[in-house]
Amino acid sequence: MILQTAGTNLLDRHFARPSFIAEQNQRTKAQLSQYIAQNRLSITDRDRLSDWVSKKKYVTIYIYQNKQLVYASDGHSVESQGLGSEPFVPDDSLYDLRFSDADTQLYLESYFEYKYYNIATFSCLAASSAFFLFLMLLFINTKTSYVEILENEIKILEGGNLEYPITIKGTDELASLAQSVNEMRKSFIERLENEEQARNANNELVTAMSHDLRTPLTALIGYLDIIQYRKYKTEEQLFNYIANSKDNAYRIKHLSDQLFEYFILSYSQNDPPELKEYDGGQLLDQFIGIHSPLLVDEGFLFTFIPCEMPFTVSVHVMSMQRVFDNLFSNVLKYADKGHEVRVQCTLHGEQLHIDVENRIDPNTENADSNGIGIKVCEKIVQNHKGNFEAAKTDDMYRVRISLPVHSNG
Repeated sequence: MILQTAGTNLLDRHFARPSFIAEQNQRTKAQLSQYIAQNRLSITDRDRLSDWVSKKKYVTIYIYQNKQLVYASDGHSVESQGLGSEPFVPDDSLYDLRFSDADTQLYLESYFEYKYYNIATFSCLAASSAFFLFLMLLFINTKTSYVEILENEIKILEGGNLEYPITIKGTDELASLAQSVNEMRKSFIERLENEEQARNANNELVTAMSHDLRTPLTALIGYLDIIQYRKYKTEEQLFNYIANSKDNAYRIKHLSDQLFEYFILSYSQNDPPELKEYDGGQLLDQFIGIHSPLLVDEGFLFTFIPCEMPFTVSVHVMSMQRVFDNLFSNVLKYADKGHEVRVQCTLHGEQLHIDVENRIDPNTENADSNGIGIKVCEKIVQNHKGNFEAAKTDDMYRVRISLPVHSNG
């Protein structure tokens, strides 16, 4: 509709010129004169004139001789006016036309503008159809590309790499399928982990039983053999053997109870790590100090701004160390060495904010497509009752770790 409206307006302005019709009529009159001259037509060759008019679209001609109508390409006009009628147009609208046997006057009615309107209409239809096909092909290509991504990722899973996440884009059926495959992948990983834990628990249980139960069980069997075959000499020895057998039986029961409890615990979920309270400034200096020399050696411009106020924080050191290991590993992989890597710590009330900021090196690949390292960091921080935020804006990458603290100031 937009193209049609614009095209129509352009054509209207073009055809509104007074000279357009005159130019078209002059050109048509010249072509007709040339046709008559080349074929030496006479005024009575109406059939050949009709053939010429039929080949010329958007044209109607009227021929007058001595101010009398002798030919009309529109048969209805001839019937309504009758041959020999007076011209119904002013003289300045007539053109001189010479036949081989007579001189005549020609009146033209031309509709050439309709040709261009039709061309504009079909052009708009063609452009609209092409645009529609482009949009459809773009949409189909997006879907087929996503299908190819899913196919490649499923092949990765088939290869045994179950840690590779399935890409989920959109909310359509393909995204639902990807979500289902991803959930199936997680369920399968969980099942494998449970099976591995079960095997390990069984192996540990067998080892523990063979080591811890063998000694009292062997002693018990020996005492029972002595009693069965009456190898004791006195009643006192008999009572001693019975007492020792009873002690070993209770020992076996106690060990079996412990082993059973250990077997049950091996299938239970691990308890959250125990948090301990540390001096926050010293702990952050330790976390940052492990990695900053390596960044400097690699040529990075590194700046660390510690907190001005003292504070204490409750963390599980090994878990939190893993968070910083992951963050600085990403800095080494993806940061631009020509710009500053900045780590700043600030206190806002009872919250500690650790901001890590760096410019992304445009010559490197994007961060790991699966993002599992960031998810692990986020989970660890959440287990510390904190918040983990990672954001990429333009060419900058920013991470903020928020943890509850106790200010000493």
